[in-house]
Amino acid sequence: MGKSYKHRSEEEFEGTEWISLDDIHIPESTVAKLLARDFHQIDEMRQRFENGESVFRVVLHERASGGFYIEDGRHRVIAAKLANAGFVEAEVVGRNG
Repeated sequence: MGKSYKHRSEEEFEGTEWISLDDIHIPESTVAKLLARDFHQIDEMRQRFENGESVFRVVLHERASGGFYIEDGRHRVIAAKLANAGFVEAEVVGRNG
């Protein structure tokens, strides 16, 4: 099981940024699997994006080939894509430099 990023203090999130959903890599097979399994949870998040409500930031890791992998927040990324949000607030971890 991965780390839980939900228990970090606000100070640790000062370096967040807005990342285009087009730059976040998530395989269509993963999207289909999560929508089939967790549709109601994702749909509730989609509604939050559409209503402009606060949504917890995602955690991303840069890909060598460009863009980002999702470390934490696959459901939120899918919900944001369904809501045509354009961007998500993210913490990018593992950056060199």
